[in-house]
Amino acid sequence: MNDGSRIGRSAVPKAPEYQELYEYDARALSLTNATFPYEVQQHRAHVVMLAEQHIITRDEVHTILLGLSVIEKQAETDPSLRAYLPYEKALIKEIGHDAGKMHTGRSRDDIFATVTRMFYRDQINRVIEGLIALREALVTKAAANLDTVMVVYTHRKEAQPVTLGHYLMAISESVGKSIERYEQLYARMNLNPLGAAASAGSSWPLNRGRTTELLGFDGMVIDTVEGVASWEHIAEFAADDAIYLSTLGRLASEIQLWSTDEYAVVDLDPSFAGTSSIMPQKKNPDSLERSRQIAAAAVGPLVSIVTSLNSIEYQFSLVRVALDPRAIDAMMAATHAMTGVVRTMQPDKARMLKYATENYSTMTDLADTLVREGNIAFRDAHEIVAHVVIAALDRHATADQITLGMIQQAAQAELGHPITLSARALKEALDPVRSVASRDGVGGPAPSSVRRMIETTIVDIAGENVRLAERRGHLAGAKEMLDIAVVSYERN
Repeated sequence: MNDGSRIGRSAVPKAPEYQELYEYDARALSLTNATFPYEVQQHRAHVVMLAEQHIITRDEVHTILLGLSVIEKQAETDPSLRAYLPYEKALIKEIGHDAGKMHTGRSRDDIFATVTRMFYRDQINRVIEGLIALREALVTKAAANLDTVMVVYTHRKEAQPVTLGHYLMAISESVGKSIERYEQLYARMNLNPLGAAASAGSSWPLNRGRTTELLGFDGMVIDTVEGVASWEHIAEFAADDAIYLSTLGRLASEIQLWSTDEYAVVDLDPSFAGTSSIMPQKKNPDSLERSRQIAAAAVGPLVSIVTSLNSIEYQFSLVRVALDPRAIDAMMAATHAMTGVVRTMQPDKARMLKYATENYSTMTDLADTLVREGNIAFRDAHEIVAHVVIAALDRHATADQITLGMIQQAAQAELGHPITLSARALKEALDPVRSVASRDGVGGPAPSSVRRMIETTIVDIAGENVRLAERRGHLAGAKEMLDIAVVSYERN
């Protein structure tokens, strides 16, 4: 769809992933609204367990479960009912005082601790799904650019020749580590605190294992104080987000640099670019800058959460700051946008090779050649090449215009004598394509090495997808088990 930003040079509709950067904020839910469906699920599991433990009667659980369905429906149009006490009050009004028995053995404290863990575990799976898609886009683009020779930068200065495929696999590896962190976090998040009550647990014979099973948890938070006081899993989520988004922001920054009119080695697809309201020639990298903004903002929730924990004792407290659903939505919008950017961006392979050939990225190769051919120490070779570069710059010569005479003149100045070096060896040393091909060790930029990384990563991604499906399958199985139990009591 077109809007006011789609004018001038890039007058095409935004890609859906790009549009999401504009829309996620308006769609964001509060934590109360986001966790409400999980709270209703948890009520049902708790009353089923109470009935199975003979703490409430079958008739009482039947009445409560039918009432829950009524109030859940009312809450769709009355947001005030999505908070626990108003919800319970409405339930009492609907079915009478039997509704109050639903709270037996519980506190708002362990209810809140439980529903937040249920919400965040689903969000972790959502994040992992997005990161897997990003990895897949990176790997696909890398496989298409095994021979796309380019310069890699350090300190924002041209460093050495690599390939675009090699660079993108570095980002993929970083994203893979973030997926590992989220998977590890899921194991710590998916623990059941229900039954902790307000901190001391309950004298009722609760079956915490049963609610663990019905709600799809993998285990329990054992100590009841820990059940309601712990919050490091929320801090860890925010930390993992900030770490991952730092990688995403750096990728967006680098692509933005490459896409400038001066570098011009990558062209953004028009569906991921904006334009100026006044300058019709502009193709602005809006998707990149909005993603970078989201990455920068990710530090805020982490600082707020950790600061809130530092300001309280080890107990349940409303001082604790939660990870707002909006922050997760923002991260997903940036992830989707950058996945689309990677998938559709168009590298200028000829210009990339030209920069690698002309702009002195092969000087390390030249120094190594001097060491091998001239039998000199690397530090001496380093100084000789430094003199050669200065001389070339003074003559306005490019790297591929360096001559044997220039090298011998520098060697004479540095060592007091010429060195052994053939014209063929010099030519090969100055060739960025040959430089890349020679680096075929583990993790190197040679096409054969990058191809091996891609093959390994494809296997890794398959495993990530399997584990994601298993986690979601386990949750779906628990939900089906709960639904079956609920139906059996609703029928009475």
